[in-house]
Amino acid sequence: MNLIDRVYKILRKEILEGKIAPGTRLTETQLAEKFEMSRTPVREALSRLKNEGLIGTSPGSGLVVRECSIIDAEEIMGIRIALESYALEQAFDHFTEMDLMQLDFFIRKAQLCAEEDNVDAVFKANTEFHDYVLEKSGNKRLKSVLSNVMDAVLRYRIATLHYPGNMETSIHNHTKIIAALKKRDKKQAKQLLIEDIESAKSVLLKVLKQLVEEDGEI
Repeated sequence: MNLIDRVYKILRKEILEGKIAPGTRLTETQLAEKFEMSRTPVREALSRLKNEGLIGTSPGSGLVVRECSIIDAEEIMGIRIALESYALEQAFDHFTEMDLMQLDFFIRKAQLCAEEDNVDAVFKANTEFHDYVLEKSGNKRLKSVLSNVMDAVLRYRIATLHYPGNMETSIHNHTKIIAALKKRDKKQAKQLLIEDIESAKSVLLKVLKQLVEEDGEI
């Protein structure tokens, strides 16, 4: 791994995990000192992060970690609905009985983790459910595009499961989707998937609006 990739991957991971908070100023000099290298690979890594929309330019502050605005979230979740429903269409005829058992497993795992109030584990199981559908679509470009799009809201998504009742709602929605898949009802499965993401979008917007009220405009 070259120096640019190393800096890029570390910074990207820390931003997405919230270790580097939104609004944090990033300077080439400080980061070069942190990583004990010249400013050139740092500059290239920052350029990549800027192209992905994870950092941006703020007047008087230079480069800062971007917030996810309410408008951003609406646009991103709208794109997610379009891409994931298309992925389900492509995956539908490829689902085997073993695949449906695997999706059932993700739901059961989420249910058990919810009983233990392990929100992180529920989030992981729910993500595995959606990722599995994407994988079965066989469309690698679709998976890559969706992953990049969703990065902007990743740091907020787990917060949505803490929203009262949403963890149970998510599991219930996935249970209905798998039931439609077992009945081989593509239209219903697609509609239920859309409703699931619409529900997640609604909660995400509520979470972001709460942050606006607490911290000022995002």
